[in-house]
Amino acid sequence: MRQRVRASSAATRTQTRTLAAHADDVVGGLLGEIPLPARPHGRPAVAMLMGYPGVGKTHCARLLAARLGAAHVASDQLRSRLFLAASYADAENAAVFRIVDALVERLLDEGHRVIVDATNLRARGRASIESVARGRAAPCAHILVTSDEADVLARLAARRQARAAHDRSDADERIYRAMRERGFEPPEGPLITVRNGADLAGEIERAASELEARWPAS
Repeated sequence: MRQRVRASSAATRTQTRTLAAHADDVVGGLLGEIPLPARPHGRPAVAMLMGYPGVGKTHCARLLAARLGAAHVASDQLRSRLFLAASYADAENAAVFRIVDALVERLLDEGHRVIVDATNLRARGRASIESVARGRAAPCAHILVTSDEADVLARLAARRQARAAHDRSDADERIYRAMRERGFEPPEGPLITVRNGADLAGEIERAASELEARWPAS
């Protein structure tokens, strides 16, 4: 289940086609807006976050990026940067994630660890980033972010009332319930789970330590 699709103007459709056709050129302009460490780690790796709307993926991604010295690539932030009025149409989604792929490619080439922040609930949606990582011989880990449903619904309700400064998601309770009904396709191989709750700091430290044990040292 994707976000509610809105009607898009002719200008927006033209912009979508242009972005899709020139993703590599767009990346150069976006690199300055991606949260990056002072210098690349030197041994590229990818951590792909997964989770339903409202579980706190972006907050967890920021904490993990800070702990690991990683770049943070968030699909919601990029969409809001690229489209003033996002439509969530298929062509727009394809353009956004092509740019996500291109950004991750560039960051891996520069030696960065990269946190990829999107729902990533279905195997098909994760395939392109996994392919990018394989193509650069970079390990790719999968992290599922979870949270108590009461907390999720409270966050989504609060979003409707007043959006937090760094919140760029349009997902609401309807989207959350639809995605829950559709379900989660676990990735093949090991899965790290982070529970966003009272001991989030401990959860982030545990996940970061597990990633560092898997990833090549500098």
